[in-house]
Amino acid sequence: MEKTEQQRIDEAFPFQLIAATHAHADSRTPVIERHDYEACTIEYVVRGAGVLSINGKSFTPGRDSIYFLTKWSDHSYAPNREDPWHKYFFVVDGELMVSLLKAYRLDEVYYFPDCPQLKHYFEEMIALNPNAETINQQGALLFHQFISDLARVTYGMPSVLPPEVEKLKETLDASMTTGFNLVEYAQTSEYSEAHLIRIFRNAFGVTPYDYLMSKKMELAKRLLLYSSFSIKEIAAHLSFSDQYYFSNFFKMKTGLSPRNYKQKYIGKRKKE
Repeated sequence: MEKTEQQRIDEAFPFQLIAATHAHADSRTPVIERHDYEACTIEYVVRGAGVLSINGKSFTPGRDSIYFLTKWSDHSYAPNREDPWHKYFFVVDGELMVSLLKAYRLDEVYYFPDCPQLKHYFEEMIALNPNAETINQQGALLFHQFISDLARVTYGMPSVLPPEVEKLKETLDASMTTGFNLVEYAQTSEYSEAHLIRIFRNAFGVTPYDYLMSKKMELAKRLLLYSSFSIKEIAAHLSFSDQYYFSNFFKMKTGLSPRNYKQKYIGKRKKE
């Protein structure tokens, strides 16, 4: 059977997003063991614990940790029987995946503890529509952003931001799908709300609230174009109180309602 043009494009593209989903283990979940693994699986532990052995190294991944089951690796892993894992994960392959891991010096690093600020990448991968024609391109973009941030966390790349601004930015980046209250945040820090707003605006030119909402709108656009979420589901995913508030805010920022934005840009993409 002759391949379609889209199939030929997919095969030529150097990155494949094979799967993205979540998994719940229980006390009966068996030990999974693989040799010379043919892809790369990256998992985020939402809660629970377990054990991992990979290429002669052993780890005990727990909540908010990330681990890699790298391509060509020998590995085995299993949940803690009394506190089994709940995980988000995605499976990727391709020359771009291999090149990025090498470029960011992560090709032989398997375990990354305490990474709650990177959870949103897994949620965004899962939210992508697997039937979209550009699923691999969208997955590649997210993967590159994820690997870049993971390398920064892993190797402690220096930041030009003041520590309190860097910490607030990381909290905001991790809050796109959860609630955030600056008053409550300030109460847990040594700085006042007014001070945090002032130093954040000096660094980014916007207030923490405006920064967070801008990030949410960027994610909303991707979800509208590349996920199977309804407008109501996107509003809930981004922690808006209801879809009407979300729709009005989106229109105020973009000039289009979520429905019209989706119709306009999906139509444009099809023409292209």
